[in-house]
Amino acid sequence: MFAILQFCLSLSHAGPQNVPSCKALPGTPSWPSEAQWNALNTSISGQLLAPLPAAAVCDPSLPVFNNDTCTLVASQWTLSDFHARDPMSMMQPNWEKDACLPLPNVSCDLKQYPRYVVNATEPAHVKSGIDFARTHKVRLIVRGTGHDFLGRSTAPNSLSIYTHNIRGLQWQDRFVPKGCPGAAHPALKVAAGHRMFEIYDAAATHNSMIIGGADNVLEFEIVTPSGDVKTINACSNPDLFFAFRGGGGSTFGVILSATLKAVPMPSMIWSHFEVTQNSPTREPFWQAAAYYHSQLPKLVKSGLMGYYNISSVSPFEPTTPLNLAGGVWILNTSVSSFNAIMDPVLDHIQATYPVNITRSSRYFPNFYDWWKVYSPPGAAAADDQIANRLIDEKALSIPLTKIADYLKVAYGDLIMISNLVSGPGTWNARPAGGLGAMSPAWRKTIVEISTSEKFPLFPSIPSFLIAHTHTHTTLSSPVRCATATSPPYIYLARVEKINPTDSQPPSPVVPAPFAAHNATQKAEQNYLLTNKYMKTLRTWAADMRSYLNEADVNEPDLPGAYWGKENHKKLVEIKRKWDPEDVFWCAPCVGGERWKDDGRGRLCRV
Repeated sequence: MFAILQFCLSLSHAGPQNVPSCKALPGTPSWPSEAQWNALNTSISGQLLAPLPAAAVCDPSLPVFNNDTCTLVASQWTLSDFHARDPMSMMQPNWEKDACLPLPNVSCDLKQYPRYVVNATEPAHVKSGIDFARTHKVRLIVRGTGHDFLGRSTAPNSLSIYTHNIRGLQWQDRFVPKGCPGAAHPALKVAAGHRMFEIYDAAATHNSMIIGGADNVLEFEIVTPSGDVKTINACSNPDLFFAFRGGGGSTFGVILSATLKAVPMPSMIWSHFEVTQNSPTREPFWQAAAYYHSQLPKLVKSGLMGYYNISSVSPFEPTTPLNLAGGVWILNTSVSSFNAIMDPVLDHIQATYPVNITRSSRYFPNFYDWWKVYSPPGAAAADDQIANRLIDEKALSIPLTKIADYLKVAYGDLIMISNLVSGPGTWNARPAGGLGAMSPAWRKTIVEISTSEKFPLFPSIPSFLIAHTHTHTTLSSPVRCATATSPPYIYLARVEKINPTDSQPPSPVVPAPFAAHNATQKAEQNYLLTNKYMKTLRTWAADMRSYLNEADVNEPDLPGAYWGKENHKKLVEIKRKWDPEDVFWCAPCVGGERWKDDGRGRLCRV
């Protein structure tokens, strides 16, 4: 018998029974029986989990309560790796309504999480999960690592397909997509469960680098909403290939693997710089920041890539001086050539505005050497929401005073994160199969600017949850929860110890990790994000759009802001062709307007 804790079984919703236009709801006749869940578990060799939230060990009312284990969970809570290795945990707990946090005497609301998880390790597991959800009309979600700024990777009353344990990396010197005659490329076939650091590791053994992004995908292996395993590329199912390259996750099927084009390993010049306010008022700093932004078109055309942030020197004290800090690089050039591009911009800022500037540059013989030095463990558990706008050269060519005004308002009072992730390579790309489904605005983007909101903190938060420490305790090995052959355990992810000699400490958590359960205050912050900060960015770059995976979930310009109207029209046709029953649903996603979540986990057709 599929062993499940009694308190897990008892979770059900009172109220009206499910109707045919809604997804199945626990506690109603529409919900699959225990025997049917048992059958699914048997069909996938015991890989069906009924896991508890990782912080359930902190809830004294639950049988798994354990203070020592709670302390261990809390010590890992701000590390992304911990959440990635857990079958349910999101890296931003606000998408789980902060329902189970590692705080003393926490009360966990288990109804906010998926009811079951397919711990997929092979294509057959994914197919079985999709077939079960389609047959029984169960809400279906897909989760890789929980790194999802839109909350698509979790849902109450759902079956989740967890792809993080689908593993495999295969290098090919001369890859030709199936059924596609043409030039061969060095490529790396990457199974769904791998993260970028593993991909970089594998490519480096062949003195190559993988560049993320839809333009560099040569082929996918997927499972469709009808449960068919397919290989898609420019020649085989080109409509799906278009959709999977920018159309959004959890919409058209589940990716099993992607074959990514490799390029020769480049050398790189890395530079870190900081521009810090050195005046009683912030206005001169904003003028300096405006000048820096006005120079970005020239810098990006010269090959500059990287990121920069604007924040207070102390993120938790917003009245402290402002700081613009960045890490930028150019590939396959010399330090002197790099400085000739970057120094005039920083020199002008230093000579013109009352700011302090620090800068340093370093040559790396290859990208991978840089990655090993400047890739600390990822941060997680920030209880916030972000939004972004792609900014083009036109928007950066207006008077500096106008740029400064836009930056001041869009900044809010927390942090502005900006990424130089476009450039000549993106502008001029001609990938096999044509351009993907992402917004055409990418083809003229200079910088992606993201702003965010923070939610109010709990009255008391342990200090170890505010910032990372440099040494971490390893938790127990992963244990499946509630299977047919083992007693029910909470799933604890293994987090390896961090080497105390690492040159870079873990990233700090910004903003602070947890929110108070105050819906009114959160609604106020959401309103500011959409109708003040993001409205400013939309006005500034009126002809541009947003990057879907870091977008405002309350974006008013749907669907144009994410894909452009022509791409969206094509995506809707593909969605209706391949998923007429809406086996996959999420928001904001293609077809998302056809269903509505009532906020209590009940998903019904509009």
